[in-house]
Amino acid sequence: MQKLSMSLVLAVVLCFSSTHVTTQSGIEGDWRGILDAGVAKLQLILHVTRNGDVLSATLDSPDQGATGLKIDSISVTANEVHFEMQALGAEYHGKFTKDGSEIEGQFRQQGQSLSLSFSRAERTGDSTTSLKLQKVNVDGHALNLLIGGQGSPAVIFEGGFGAGIASWSTIQKDVAAFTQTVSYDRAGLGQSEAGPKPRSAKQIASELHTALQNAGIKPPYVLVGHSLGGIFVRVFADLYPTEVKGMVLIDPSQEAFEEWTKTHPSPNAKNERAQMEKASEGVRAEGEAVPLDYAQARASKIPSGIPVTLLSATEDEAMPAEARKVWIEKHKEWIAKVPGGKHVVVERSRHFIQLQHPQVVIDAIKEAMPK
Repeated sequence: MQKLSMSLVLAVVLCFSSTHVTTQSGIEGDWRGILDAGVAKLQLILHVTRNGDVLSATLDSPDQGATGLKIDSISVTANEVHFEMQALGAEYHGKFTKDGSEIEGQFRQQGQSLSLSFSRAERTGDSTTSLKLQKVNVDGHALNLLIGGQGSPAVIFEGGFGAGIASWSTIQKDVAAFTQTVSYDRAGLGQSEAGPKPRSAKQIASELHTALQNAGIKPPYVLVGHSLGGIFVRVFADLYPTEVKGMVLIDPSQEAFEEWTKTHPSPNAKNERAQMEKASEGVRAEGEAVPLDYAQARASKIPSGIPVTLLSATEDEAMPAEARKVWIEKHKEWIAKVPGGKHVVVERSRHFIQLQHPQVVIDAIKEAMPK
């Protein structure tokens, strides 16, 4: 029962490419939008300029520290705007309001449709951010890192299944206010290049370790893993135990729960397989390696003496109530075996706790920092 839809949608704003925009009177200027993905609201800023009869546009994603992203294929008619991103299987279709001050529309990707509306905004000229994107070479392929803040230990964010930088948009800047932070897109996701297979937890942990070294992000680290990312950071800590000083697991995948699902299959299994077939190659590669991930997690050990906090969500529209109850029980059983481990059940929270209750996660990170 991996989480797929949210991560695909949130990651898309970092993947716009070359620019071609047809003309529309009055479209020039800045447009501020909100991509509404339920528990997450992601701010986007569209900049449109004119050169003769040709318009060009770029996109900023302030929550992700990204500016000047080029837009690929956009057509603008009398009262409509249409974005297309063929490589992602995504498109946006919006209509201008009568006074032309807003564009109301829907963002569609792989069967999902999310609200995305833009309103005219004044240009402030301030595009500075405390977070900066950096491409880092890892054994011949580049990983896309978002780095910001100063201090030690550095907090390293590991996204869930198919997810990366976008899933940390609500907390990374706040954490960067008191220490160095790194989020990233794993190989084959977002703007990172594909890496060698299998995309197992050990392969991912090894690549992350190399990326941190090559980017000059020195240990020690506090690892923060969401969902399947919880498996990845546990394996990282097992491989590099002297470099890890704390860990926060956010509604993590858990091998004991995976065993339970073998005799209690998900009623949504058919739909989940259909989603996977439509997913990008990078996401499918991660899916293929999940059984290996769990085997490696079972064999891993948590470094002794480090603080470990596990946050459990109580609600999940994609998981039956019985399964969610077992999910939390397996969390409780696992963390009880970790000396000094702390289990926090976050009431009225869905799977992406960091998006719905960011302060809970920030507080857990602060507690995991060495005193």
